Amino acid sequence: MIQKVEKWRVQELGQALNQLALLLRRGENTEWANVFSHFGHEAQNITTHENFDLDVLKRLAQNIVNCFDGISSLRKLVLNHENPRQMETLNQKFREAIQLLFEILASIEEKWTEPIN
Repeated sequence: MIQKVEKWRVQELGQALNQLALLLRRGENTEWANVFSHFGHEAQNITTHENFDLDVLKRLAQNIVNCFDGISSLRKLVLNHENPRQMETLNQKFREAIQLLFEILASIEEKWTEPIN
């Protein structure tokens, strides 16, 4: 089978996950920060293999998406900061980081669903 998902895309995913973890930590959400930090490590581990397991990547992507579904949705989370202006900036960066994460996931998913000619 041809490896359709480029390693750099998975590395980009790992960076986006680590950025989210950092923002969550700054916003006093240690539990979620640890979850995304763990996801970042998983993405990094995937890229250590020359031909990585697509099923492992698909599971990781599904686990990430699951964090944004349902009642305990991260989409509604507001990050805290003692300075209201910094809190606003932090939350704007958080929303942008989530948007980037989903763009990266979409580009990866597009690659693994692409038919091989």
